[in-house]
Amino acid sequence: KNRVLAKFLEGDCEKCDRVVELCLKYDERSRLAEYQYYRSDEAEELEQTGAVDIELAALNAKLRGGGDILHRVCAIASFASTGSRRCHEHILGQFETQNAGMSVVKKALEEFAALLDEGHQKEQLSGYLKAL
Repeated sequence: KNRVLAKFLEGDCEKCDRVVELCLKYDERSRLAEYQYYRSDEAEELEQTGAVDIELAALNAKLRGGGDILHRVCAIASFASTGSRRCHEHILGQFETQNAGMSVVKKALEEFAALLDEGHQKEQLSGYLKAL
């Protein structure tokens, strides 16, 4: 664990910068995919017929549009943030520079945890959420 955290601190926290960049990139992509789905003809047809839960179909579009990667990148960001005070401060500073905040990570982790069955991975995400 400490060796991995040390990698995030190397080179003036370049890996922390990259994690923040990826969080914001995939957050935007997943939101756009969800928005486009809701605006699509397919969503309108499904809503009229009631054949499929539209919320579930929108979530599927969001995950395919980058949400799955967003969840995983935010889990990495939370690992670094909760494991090292210096990483946390740097990541928080980078989010503030981009007019964002740790709420991007928190919301992604909450959504990710909601998709998981009970088990080690869900417990780990819950621990990160409590620590953030």
